[in-house]
Amino acid sequence: MPTARMRRVSEDNKNNTKEVIMKNKNRAFSYSILTTVFLLLTTFSANALQMNPLSLVLKPSGGGARQSVTVSNESNKPIAVQLSVMTRQQVNNKEIRKPADNDFAIYPPQMIIPPRSTQKVRVEWLGAGQIPREKAYRLIAEQVFVSLDNKNQTGVKMLMTLVGALYVQPNGMKSILNVTTIKRHGNKLAITVANSGNRHRLMKYATLILRNGGQTLALKGKQIAGLEGNNVLGGATKRFFVPLPKGFRDGPWQAQLKIPQ
Repeated sequence: MPTARMRRVSEDNKNNTKEVIMKNKNRAFSYSILTTVFLLLTTFSANALQMNPLSLVLKPSGGGARQSVTVSNESNKPIAVQLSVMTRQQVNNKEIRKPADNDFAIYPPQMIIPPRSTQKVRVEWLGAGQIPREKAYRLIAEQVFVSLDNKNQTGVKMLMTLVGALYVQPNGMKSILNVTTIKRHGNKLAITVANSGNRHRLMKYATLILRNGGQTLALKGKQIAGLEGNNVLGGATKRFFVPLPKGFRDGPWQAQLKIPQ
C-alpha cells in the first residue's frame, strides 16, 4: 500500500504536470494573440496605401511623356510616402532592378497624405526623345517608417511598399511570343516562352494549344495557372510551370499561344 509520503510525491507530480500544461496553454494563447495582432496590423498597412493606376505607359516625347498617378491613404491616420523608379529586366526567371530616378522627374517625390485623402503625383520621362524599343521600369511607392503608437513612439514600425509597372513605349512597338520548349517536370509541365518583340505582353485570357501527332490539347484558365496573366518583357525569355494536363504523354509536342488583342 502507498505510504503518506508516496501519496504526497504523487500529488506533487500531478500539480507539477498541471502547472506545465497551464504554462504551455498560456504560451500558446500568447502566440495566438501576437499572431492576431500582427495580422491586424498587416491588414491595416495593406489597406492604408493605394496607388492608381498600377500600370503606366509614357511616350518618349510630346504630351504623352508626362502622366499622373493617384496615391491614396485609406486609413484614419496620416501616412508618409515616397516614390522612386527602378529599371526592370527579366533574366533567368528573375527580375533585376537598378535605380533609375535620373530617367524621370517625379513631383512630389515625398509627401504626407492626410487620413482618407489622395495625392496626385506627376511622372515625366527625361530620357531620349527617340528610343528603339520599349523600356520597362518599376514605379515604387513606399510608406516610410511611422510608429503606430503616437504617445510613446514605441509601437510596431511598418513599411508598406506598392510596386507598379512603368513603361516608356514608342509608337509601333509589338510583342512576338513563341513557346520554345515543352518539358514534363514531375506533376507539372514546364513551358518556356520567348518574346522576340520590342514590347511587353501580358498573357491574359491566354489559350495554350499543344499538338502531338493527331492529339490536340487546348488549355486555358486554371489549366494554365502559373502562366495565365503573367508578363514577358520585350526581348526576354521566361519559364512557367502549369498543371500537367490530362492526356499528356511524353513525346514531341508543339505549342502555340493564342492571346486576345
